[in-house]
Amino acid sequence: MNFGKQTERMREIAALLAAALARVPARPLLIALAFSLIATFAAVLYWNPPLSLEDEPDKVTFFQIGTGVVGGEYFAVGERLAAAISRPPGSLRCERGLPCGVTGLVAVARSSAGPVANVRAVSAGLFDSAIVAAPVLDLATRAEGPFRGEKPFKDLRAIAGVYREAVYLAASRGANITDVAGLKEMRVSIGLPGSGTQEAALQVLAAHGLTRRMMNVWEHDTATAIDLMLRGQLDAFFVVDALPSPVIRSIADRGSIDIVPIDGEETAKLTGTNANFQRLAIPDGLYRFVPETVTLGVSMIWIVNEDADAGLIYDITDALFRPSNRVLLSGARMPGLLPGEEDEKEVLAIRSLPVPLHDGAARYYREEGYLVETGDEAPAR
Repeated sequence: MNFGKQTERMREIAALLAAALARVPARPLLIALAFSLIATFAAVLYWNPPLSLEDEPDKVTFFQIGTGVVGGEYFAVGERLAAAISRPPGSLRCERGLPCGVTGLVAVARSSAGPVANVRAVSAGLFDSAIVAAPVLDLATRAEGPFRGEKPFKDLRAIAGVYREAVYLAASRGANITDVAGLKEMRVSIGLPGSGTQEAALQVLAAHGLTRRMMNVWEHDTATAIDLMLRGQLDAFFVVDALPSPVIRSIADRGSIDIVPIDGEETAKLTGTNANFQRLAIPDGLYRFVPETVTLGVSMIWIVNEDADAGLIYDITDALFRPSNRVLLSGARMPGLLPGEEDEKEVLAIRSLPVPLHDGAARYYREEGYLVETGDEAPAR
């Protein structure tokens, strides 16, 4: 901000106000007080311009982040990412450990119908960026699952894997379901069409040789699935959610569910090198009456179009991993955001990405020593 120009403008305003006050009938004491306040305000601005603000950027850039439904996990992640990378005009200086985003950038979390819609929106240029579960992104690149009949999405690029969730298979305690194979002939909800939950559930079921015809399959949101289960009208449901999950905790505290392990030889096919799932353990005691249980972890990938400005994406990636921005990203509410310790979160962010890194993001990781020059931007080992 140009404080010299601002001061000159304030002096002009002070003169105009003084002239106006002089024409208004009032007691001499009040007029003198008004003149005194005006003069003092102008002097303070002249001699002590604010030191906490920096010069206005030449332009303001708006940057959209496609997420999911308002109030959901995707939307919450998008809000935190937007806060970490934004630095609108009038922001505090990047000093003394204060959070610091990209100069002139105003990022906004946009609600959407979910990861499948996000893929199409980023490819079509309707969103600048979006968050997509790794399994959904993988299907998009191969035009399979919900993208069957469309052309493979080859124009998507990654900034980072920014969040890790758990795949929960919750079963009614009275259903006596102890493994995925036990879902046969059961009433099972696999989540809403186009959701990350449904795409993860279908891949888990397929890995265990289960098809829709082998079960009584429903497509409910989590709240509806829980309600039906508590009324005895549903045997099990899938949900991809945080670790820990407030939703799972709410029904585990009642002693109403078992968390079914997603493990074994069949599951191993989903967790190999560069796979879209990772083996994940739910700690003993995290949920009431639930012992340590092995399941799958799913990464949320922050994607952009390949045509996105490389300089901007570099700056966004740099801001994402800036230590002073950690306070805006992490916390008890979302412990999985940019998972890993301080010295390993960049490594986890580029592990098992279904699409290539964007050139701007790759430049950041390369400069920080997390990529080796192999021609394919492979993570450093």
